[in-house]
Amino acid sequence: METMAGMHRSCGCGRVTEKDCGKELTLAGWVNTRRDHGGLIFIDLRDRSGIVQVVMSPQYGEDAFHKAEDVRSEYVLAIRGIVRERSPETVNPKMQTGKIEVVVSEMRVLNKAKTPPFYVEDGIDVDETVRLKHRYIDLRRPEMQRNLIMRHKIVHEMRQFLDAHDFLEVETPILTKSTPEGARDYLVPSRVNPGKFYALPQSPQLFKQLLMVSGLERYFQIARCFRDEDLRADRQPEFTQLDMELSFEDQDFILDLMEHMMQRIFKNVLNVDIQIPFKRITWDDAMNLYGSDKPDLRFDMHFYDISDLLRDTGFKVFRNVLDNGGIVKAITVKGDAAIPRRELDGLVNYVGNYGAKGLAWIGLNKDGSLKCQITK
Repeated sequence: METMAGMHRSCGCGRVTEKDCGKELTLAGWVNTRRDHGGLIFIDLRDRSGIVQVVMSPQYGEDAFHKAEDVRSEYVLAIRGIVRERSPETVNPKMQTGKIEVVVSEMRVLNKAKTPPFYVEDGIDVDETVRLKHRYIDLRRPEMQRNLIMRHKIVHEMRQFLDAHDFLEVETPILTKSTPEGARDYLVPSRVNPGKFYALPQSPQLFKQLLMVSGLERYFQIARCFRDEDLRADRQPEFTQLDMELSFEDQDFILDLMEHMMQRIFKNVLNVDIQIPFKRITWDDAMNLYGSDKPDLRFDMHFYDISDLLRDTGFKVFRNVLDNGGIVKAITVKGDAAIPRRELDGLVNYVGNYGAKGLAWIGLNKDGSLKCQITK
């Protein structure tokens, strides 16, 4: 394999522009695609900044051309060449660099590659275990790199925003004593204290409170947290959170601060304008309307308390609930009065997964007639 000795990378592949036409640049990256047109070989060279087309021909660099004959996807290359505009008929509007190309005078093969187990592109249909086994290849895909870049930008915006609001970033200990939290600890044996263990933090809760009573007033940390619990949709054993603590302020101040931070993140990272203040809802309203303390407000089928309508019912199922201090709630599903029975039976099975013993429904037809069913 060759090295980049004596070559100094000029910029990222995706950052070459029309302003660079006529300049000699040195680029490095992975072979995304290669096309051999006989006397010309075209390679799309990729790095995290994007893709640029490079051209090899005996006319411009015979040695580079012959090397390119053996190049395959995912080879790692370094090239030196002159930037030029593409002819109008070869412009690629789908590429950020689609109006230019680099005519190569020198090329070095920094590393060869076997045929990858899946394409390095977005939207692949590949088993997750295969992706994880070849994680270094999976992370080359544009969507994965965009995710990591977006995460970096979000954390960067958080730090800048909180610094501007007089917060101090303080790192708290990872190896510490077990403290009461809501989940099980991960334990690490202590070599110098046989039979004793450190606990990885479930959150920096005690440390940030210590910082408050120490007079630091405003603290934040991009904190690694560890909880020995089963996987959930919104939680995994190891996760990162923005952890904060501040003194001498009330709830409205904190909510307002967080709204402005989110507004900045969406604008600077995604170029999306979001309106503040956010809609606020009390815990009681959330539970009464949605049955959840973290509702999706896009879900517009609210719960309606119909207990008063059923006070005098003789129906045993409802009667037992109401006599024992319970309530009966209903949701309105508009436009589905004619839902097929097989789908209703499927809903019965669905609610059963969440502990419901049955499903009652009432249909109101267009002519005003009713149909109802209690299904167990």
